[in-house]
Amino acid sequence: MPGCDTQNVSGNYYWSRERVGLGWGGLGATIAAGAATLALGALNGGVILLAALGGYLVGFSIGYCFEWFSRLYVQNPRTIMINGLAVCADRNLGYAGFPLFADGDWTFNIGNLEAAGPPGITVEQIRTQPAPDWGEPTAHKTLDPDTGRDILHCEIGSAIGDAVAVGHMVGTVGGAIAGAMIGAAIGCVVAGIFTFGLGCLIAILIGLLVGAIIGGFLGDMAGWAVGGIIDAANDFDRKGKSIEQGCIVHLEGRWVTDASHQHNEIHDIERIQIINCPSTGTASGDLKQAAAVGTGRHPTGIDP
Repeated sequence: MPGCDTQNVSGNYYWSRERVGLGWGGLGATIAAGAATLALGALNGGVILLAALGGYLVGFSIGYCFEWFSRLYVQNPRTIMINGLAVCADRNLGYAGFPLFADGDWTFNIGNLEAAGPPGITVEQIRTQPAPDWGEPTAHKTLDPDTGRDILHCEIGSAIGDAVAVGHMVGTVGGAIAGAMIGAAIGCVVAGIFTFGLGCLIAILIGLLVGAIIGGFLGDMAGWAVGGIIDAANDFDRKGKSIEQGCIVHLEGRWVTDASHQHNEIHDIERIQIINCPSTGTASGDLKQAAAVGTGRHPTGIDP
């Protein structure tokens, strides 16, 4: 998968995925199936299945958007500084470049960690202190799954993630409503004459399901396009490409607990100092240079 993945030493890395899929999606399926049964006045397996599928998609889209905007809990202090080696540097563009639910962020796994500020903060604290409002006893340490190194995950956030989350919800809900209305307008007139209401209900549910699928897909594409335009205006790619795998870096940014994966990270990176990189021919993983240039300039040229 593109992007720098992480692996929790403990805890549930898929907490948010399960919460959205089973919780929000399951709630939507249950409500829709119950409403369809009440409308029909009898149990019918086909009707229940159609309603549950449509309700699941709507519930999932709402839950995904809600969890997306509530997943990051800001730490105290808000801003930290670290030195380290980029053991992974990549952009998250989804599976095979397909942007469904990909946030487009530039992601970095930073190993060989050193705490560079504020005074008194430690690497152990950076990796395990839970954010004050998160409500859990500890954040879970992470490893880079490819190298097995202890790392801190860091990101430069793209506008695509926010835009896709909103676009998917709006498209799914709007598509479901429009599909149900089309199903009612077309199907109920024809099918209702012969089936005394059952066919009408089925037409509505089929329209809802198809509309939710099409609307969600179109919402994803619209969100991806809007987010991409915003990123281009903010010179987003140039910032992300400044950190290569193997770079020794000094990073400063917002320290958060990502509840969706139950680990701490820097999200977003707000300041980057490149100490050295493979492209300079000097990268070695030695962090002794960090103190000298952590607040200075790129040793081989202009800072990115």
